[in-house]
Amino acid sequence: MTDLPLTRLSETLYRAGYTEPRLRQLWGAATSEALVRNNAAPAIHRCTQVLVDDSATEFDRGLANLALLFHFHRRVDLSAVRAVLGEDVDTAAEAGLIEITDDEVSAPFALTPYDLPVGVPRGFRTGDENLYLVADHGTLTTPEALDGEFVLGLGGAGRTLVSITPRDRVELAADIGTGCGIQALLLARHSTRVIATDTSHRALHLAALSAELNGVDTIEFRHGSLLEPVDEPVDLLVSNPPFVITPRSTDTTFEYRDGGMTGDALVRTLFSQIPAALSPGGRSVCLGNWETTSANADGPETWVSEDDTSVLVIEREALDPIAYAETWIRDGGIPRASAAWNTAVAAWLADFATRAVDEIVFGYVLMTRADNDVPTIGSGTFKTRVRTTSAPASNPHGLAEFLTTIVAIRSWLASVGPEEIAATAFTRSPDLVEHRHFVPGESEPSSITLEQGIGFGQEFDLDTALAGFVSVADGSLTLRQTASALAQLLDVDATALEDQLIAQVRALSAAGVLLPDIDSTEGSATRDGGGRG
Repeated sequence: MTDLPLTRLSETLYRAGYTEPRLRQLWGAATSEALVRNNAAPAIHRCTQVLVDDSATEFDRGLANLALLFHFHRRVDLSAVRAVLGEDVDTAAEAGLIEITDDEVSAPFALTPYDLPVGVPRGFRTGDENLYLVADHGTLTTPEALDGEFVLGLGGAGRTLVSITPRDRVELAADIGTGCGIQALLLARHSTRVIATDTSHRALHLAALSAELNGVDTIEFRHGSLLEPVDEPVDLLVSNPPFVITPRSTDTTFEYRDGGMTGDALVRTLFSQIPAALSPGGRSVCLGNWETTSANADGPETWVSEDDTSVLVIEREALDPIAYAETWIRDGGIPRASAAWNTAVAAWLADFATRAVDEIVFGYVLMTRADNDVPTIGSGTFKTRVRTTSAPASNPHGLAEFLTTIVAIRSWLASVGPEEIAATAFTRSPDLVEHRHFVPGESEPSSITLEQGIGFGQEFDLDTALAGFVSVADGSLTLRQTASALAQLLDVDATALEDQLIAQVRALSAAGVLLPDIDSTEGSATRDGGGRG
C-alpha cells in the first residue's frame, strides 16, 4: 500500500462522508433503489434540496456537492468543492479527475464509492472498507448513446463476479479485461501480485487512477487481448470479459462489452485457453454468454480439453434472441422505437439467424486445475453444467464460499464409486427447511420439498425414504447403515433402497445439501464391515 497524492485525496473523500453507506443515509432507501434502476433524478433532486435547506448541516452540504460533482456529472461551485477537499482540489485537477473553469468545477469521469462486500479482506488502512472507482459517466447521467470507448464502472455483472470470487491468499492473480479495475483492486487484497489486462488503453489508464486512489501498488497493468499479456502461471484468474454477442454489421461497438468476434467466439477462446494459464492447483472464475442451437446445446464444459482441469458451469439466465437484443441495445443508450433502435434490432436478429441460435445463456464458469504433487482425498476432476435460475439466498459468508464447497464436493464425487458413497457418513447442511404438503383430511403428505437457505435457495423434491435419510443425516451413520434402518422401517428391500439412496444422495451432495464426512470414509467402511456382503 502506498501513500501517494491521490491516496490522500481518497482519504479526504472518506472523511467527508463520500461512501455508499453515508450516501444512502443522505437520500434514503427508495432513492437508492431508483439508482439501481438507473434513475438518478430522485438523488439529484435530494442533493439539490440539501443545498437550499437552511437547516442542513455543512457536512451534508459538502456530501451533496461531492455527489453532484462526481456521481451525477453536475457542475459545482469551486468554493464549495474547495471547502470540502481543501488542497486536494489541486491534486484532483492535476490527475485529470476534475476540470476547473472560472469559478466552477466539473468531473470528466465518474468517481464513485464502493462498500466492500462480505468476504473481502479488510485491514489496510483507515476507511479501507470503502473503494473509489474511476470510470466514464454512463447512462445514469446522460440520455445519449454511449461512445464506443466507454469505460464502464461497477455494474451488475461486475458485482456478480465480485461475489463469486474466492478470497483465499494467493501469490499471483490475474484479472482479464479489467475495465475500471474493480476485480484487480479486490484481488490485490489477498494476492501478493496482480496482473490486470485490457485491450483498451483508456480502461487501463482509469484503472491505474483507481489503484492510486486506493493506495494499491501491487497491480501490473498490461495491454493486450485475453491471455496474451499473461506470461507466467497464475494461482487465481478472474474475468468479466466483453462477452456480449454483437452483430459485426453494427456501426457502434463498445470495448467494455464487445470483444469484436463473431457469436460467442471470444468466450470460447478464453475458456479453452485458461487451463494452460493456471498453476497446479490454480483456479479461475469467469462470467460469459454463449449460444445454444437445436442442433448443438453444448456448453463451456465441452470447450476445455485438458483432463486435469475440472469445469463447473452454472447457467443463471437464458434469453431468446429478441429479448437478448432488447437488453443490450437498451444498455447502449439507444432510444426505444427510434430509427436506430429498429435498425439495431434487425441487425441482431439477422445475425442470430445465420447461426440458428435458439437462446443465449448467461452464466458462471469455474475451473480448477489439479495439483498432482499435492494429492488430496477425493481429488477427482469433473466437467459439469447445471442450470440454476433461482435468486441467491442468504449467504452470510459470501456466495464464493458456497461455490468453493460445491466444487470440492463434486471433486470428491468424481473420484468415488457407489461403494465409497455407501460407506460414507453425511451431514445435512444446517440451512435446510423441509416443507410437507397435505391434502385436507389426509394423514400422509402428498409431497415433501427441501429448501436451501444458502447458495441459490434451490428446492428439491423428496420421497419418503430420502426425507428420512436427510432427517437423520448428522454424520453419525454411514449411508449403508441408514439405508438398512430405513429399509426395516419402510418394509422394503435393503439393497434396492441403498442403490436408490446412493443416486439421490449423490445429487443432493453435488448441490451442497448433504456434506460428506470425507475423513471418516475409510473408518466408516471398516466399521460397517466393508462390502455389501
